[in-house]
Amino acid sequence: MNIQQLRHFVALAERGSFTRAAAHAHLTQPALSRSIAQLEAELGMKLVDRIGRRCEVTAFGSVILEHARRVLFEADELVKVARQQIAGEAGRMLIGLGSTPSALLTAPLLGRFAEAGRPLHVLLLHGAIPQQVQALRERKLDMLVVEVRGVMPTVDLQIEPMPILRTGFLVRPSHPLRHRPAASFDDLQPWPLATTLLAEEQIRILTTLYGPHAHPDESVAFHSDAIDGLLQTAKTSDTIYYGVLAPAHSAILGGELVELPIHPAPDPSQFAIVRLAGRSMPPMFPFIRELVRSLMDEWSAI
Repeated sequence: MNIQQLRHFVALAERGSFTRAAAHAHLTQPALSRSIAQLEAELGMKLVDRIGRRCEVTAFGSVILEHARRVLFEADELVKVARQQIAGEAGRMLIGLGSTPSALLTAPLLGRFAEAGRPLHVLLLHGAIPQQVQALRERKLDMLVVEVRGVMPTVDLQIEPMPILRTGFLVRPSHPLRHRPAASFDDLQPWPLATTLLAEEQIRILTTLYGPHAHPDESVAFHSDAIDGLLQTAKTSDTIYYGVLAPAHSAILGGELVELPIHPAPDPSQFAIVRLAGRSMPPMFPFIRELVRSLMDEWSAI
């Protein structure tokens, strides 16, 4: 038995036919058939049943398939770690960021990377959570920082929740709503609402709290990943900012922005570091993890 035979069997199981599996493995069909037959002979039982032009994995084959995938995963990890060390890429990290984490973390992380005094090669990418998780599973990303409620827990993912962060609505002190004792979401409608690009789960929570008219497509005038720009707009106009309050802390302390109480109060935000279970991480991962957690710890106290 060898790694290539296991790869051939996994390809056959996933593609359901010798023709497609052979094309994927860049083999002739007879060569693939011989490889599978040799594996079956060594294991002592059939792995697949031929049914016309397609094939189905046997009950025995299903058990072997699970182990084969695990062996191939570890073999690929071994090769990757060796290549990283040889190529000097141990300090390289590919990090996927959800929409709000991207807006929150990009600037402070880049600033701390620059102060680290070590050779780092960091690529920050943002996008929708399902695509980010798929890229993680395909090993195109090393880790994610995303909204925790947007990730479905599965056995292949390690999900490490971060501290909870307050969210709210901010306006300048002279805003017409500033002195209203109890405002509702409907009371916000006459003024522009500004927020970061929200994940699907955040949108679901928003519409559950305030109704379908709170969907960003209906209620939000300004979407941006540049939080500083959103906050500046709120400082200089009657625009209302909605989102995590931590980035506006200095503006709140300086009296440039004030929190607008809304009933019911918005749900807090919580993010998580997500990794592929069992995957070997680059040596710089603990450094990145501690940076993210330290920032979240600081912000959770606000």
